[in-house]
Amino acid sequence: MPLFLEEHRQLLSFNYPGRGDLVEALESVAGFLEDKVMPMATKFDQHAAKIEETRKELLRQGVCQMPFPKELEGLGLPFGAYALAIELTGAADAGIALSIAIHNTAAEGILQFGSEGQKRKYVPDIVAGRKVASFALTEPTSGSDAKAMGTKAARDGEGFVLNGSKAFITNAGEADVYFVFAATPKGPSSFIVEGSNPGLSFGEDLPKLGMRGSRTSEVRFSDCRVPAESLVGEEGMGFEYAKKMLNGSRIVMGSLCVGIAQAAFEKSIEYARSRKAFGSAISEFQLIREKVADMKTGITAGRLLCLHAARVRESGADFGSEAAQAKVFSTEMSLRVCDSAIQVFGGYGYTTDDVHRHWRDARLLTIGEGTSEVLRMLIARRELARSL
Repeated sequence: MPLFLEEHRQLLSFNYPGRGDLVEALESVAGFLEDKVMPMATKFDQHAAKIEETRKELLRQGVCQMPFPKELEGLGLPFGAYALAIELTGAADAGIALSIAIHNTAAEGILQFGSEGQKRKYVPDIVAGRKVASFALTEPTSGSDAKAMGTKAARDGEGFVLNGSKAFITNAGEADVYFVFAATPKGPSSFIVEGSNPGLSFGEDLPKLGMRGSRTSEVRFSDCRVPAESLVGEEGMGFEYAKKMLNGSRIVMGSLCVGIAQAAFEKSIEYARSRKAFGSAISEFQLIREKVADMKTGITAGRLLCLHAARVRESGADFGSEAAQAKVFSTEMSLRVCDSAIQVFGGYGYTTDDVHRHWRDARLLTIGEGTSEVLRMLIARRELARSL
């Protein structure tokens, strides 16, 4: 299944005219994904292989370097090109796509809010893949209500001492760098905690419906002491930082789901052409054709919404509503497309891992990085405020 499509080429041409380097970069990434990642996807899902080495090779392809400045070992490419790269990765294997997307969210937080010293120390190693990063916000009793976090950071001499735990953390136990949120007397604050830090420990890898290649577990802090320079930005500003980081991440998660849907769609097309029933290929049946039309329309709409949100971000304007729209639509669209794919395959869709894997992978992303319910409230609040 080719990953880099004519639609991608056209979108790059329309949105970034004259940027042949973007086409070359995405074609190169797609070639690696087709050769090295797609053949392993079912094994990752079945825990027959681990993603670490493949993820490391993918990071060397420059996917995570794309949207970062050249002075920090980035490639200085538009955010929209990076979002398309995550879409391609999601089509190849959603678990690896999730792992590197969260990895880059942590780097983005350091880039946006960190000191010059923190940027120089961490960003080049993260985006070049020499270190793996993680983003630790969610807790066992506070997900959408992030302000209710129970993890505390108390000042102690020249530094801080962290106590508490985080839940459902991608790359937990594998990461070298954790972008952590904890409550302080001034309010939620953010910290960089290195994976080797004493007092940092991890739970067992959680069993999951999908995204099985990426590791997800609890992160625990028990008198975890960090120096004062680990504080990112201003004390008490962590919640504002988290909101801004999640806006960019929501575009990426929407793009990831477009990729999942594209993979399910391509497999449905191939099967519908080859499967015979009542003397004809099922692709000749009107109801199957309706599914194909709806699947393709949804994928195209999701892709355009994600790219539009990326372009608004690139303009420097507030893109919170656009990012939320892209994520809500694309994640829910992906579930519909993957469900239709299972229906096209019939019994094989229910019993063959390589088909229902896509639905299982997509199911997470109407929850993670902002539930659809919370994001609808965000969109409505923004639009109602505009109409005053």
